[in-house]
Amino acid sequence: MIRFSNARIWVLTPLLAAASAAARPPQVSVQVKPGEVLHAPASSSPEQIVQEVASAREAVAQNPKSAASYVSLARALRLAGDFESARIASDRAIALNPKLGEAWIEKGLLETQHGTVSGATSAFRKAVAASPRNLEARLGLADLLLRSGRFSAAQNQLEAALRINPASAGAYDGMGLVYMSEGNPRAAADAFRKALSQGSRYPEARENLGQALLQLHDWNGARAAFAAALAGLPGDSMATYGLATALKRLGDKAQAAQEYTKAADLMRRQAATDRAQTENDRGITLWREGDLAGAAAAFRAALAADPNHAEALNNLGGVLWQMKDTQGALSAFAAATRADPKFAKALNNYGNALMATGKPDEALDQFRKAVQAQPGLAQAHLNLAIVLLQKGEKAQAQAELSQALELAPELAGAHIEKGLILASEAGRLTPGARRELEEGLHLDPRLRFRIPLPVYEALILGK
Repeated sequence: MIRFSNARIWVLTPLLAAASAAARPPQVSVQVKPGEVLHAPASSSPEQIVQEVASAREAVAQNPKSAASYVSLARALRLAGDFESARIASDRAIALNPKLGEAWIEKGLLETQHGTVSGATSAFRKAVAASPRNLEARLGLADLLLRSGRFSAAQNQLEAALRINPASAGAYDGMGLVYMSEGNPRAAADAFRKALSQGSRYPEARENLGQALLQLHDWNGARAAFAAALAGLPGDSMATYGLATALKRLGDKAQAAQEYTKAADLMRRQAATDRAQTENDRGITLWREGDLAGAAAAFRAALAADPNHAEALNNLGGVLWQMKDTQGALSAFAAATRADPKFAKALNNYGNALMATGKPDEALDQFRKAVQAQPGLAQAHLNLAIVLLQKGEKAQAQAELSQALELAPELAGAHIEKGLILASEAGRLTPGARRELEEGLHLDPRLRFRIPLPVYEALILGK
């Protein structure tokens, strides 16, 4: 009853693959970058993440007709990494109150994560229409418009954002991009400096400032801006190239040559990563269509471009497992976890494969790493609980089951395991055990095989 990370067997879902592709915004024509207009929330501890999801679910249970409660649940699930459940919650919030701006904002963020630019833009437009004074809605829409090169429309949103909050760093950074698109580097530099003066630390604004200063022939200023940007974006090809250009203009030809060489290597690697992502996305499409051989070929093409592409390795493992190539799948999953040691779904999938091939101790290690990397991955908590039960560590297993159910009450396997523990402890089918087993079977009748025959007979006969 080991459960896999994703609905379609083991593979990294198309949702997450698309999100990874979307994380690299297209370069705008003026060679500057949209910054973090919507700032990422502060990171939470694993316990906080689980508690936030549990609290949000409790609020929904107490008031199932509250759109705001569903928005809170969607946000908690998104931060926990459960994007599919978050999308369901945000859609429910919108169905309950289509005029709630916060619900459309959450949908916009999830569509952005999914890589659906048109869907995200539509959602943020509706958020602005519902809540014209909501800064997050304005900035979210502006960010998407900037990424698609629609600078005039973005400017309208950014000016509205500054009327809401004249100290918005994201809005100033966005205005700098607009000025650069208009060929006005001096106004752009002023805007980027205003963004940074608001206490903003995101390095994109510093890199953008460097680009503006290059156009103004302020070589010393550009060098300082690019160096500061690289402190936050080590390995960024554009910032490295900009630094090389500033050094060359300052007469430091030797150091400039080193930076140019470094930038060229970074650009080659980025191009290879982009090719790999394209092939990975193609493989996911083929997998969805049931073409396993075609999907495997696409994932291998991705790895030919970038041998350390963790998503493609994880997906290849899933396809090979489905094709009954056990050793190939194990190798691919292991390579995915080496390429990205914090890739929770790959860790969970590798644990599944190890468990299925009779290596519970190694599987246990992978499941522990998975829940550490992504505390909101309910399937990994369930899988960890199952292995712990097999090793006789009942108390720890129960704790993991509780976390799994707090994160995903619809997780049928967790209800079955909890019911079996309760029945085992009491030596009979207690009301609590019955409730859990019945709920698990209601959610997934196929799990009947996990229930021992005497317990199942008592369940059916009402004993």
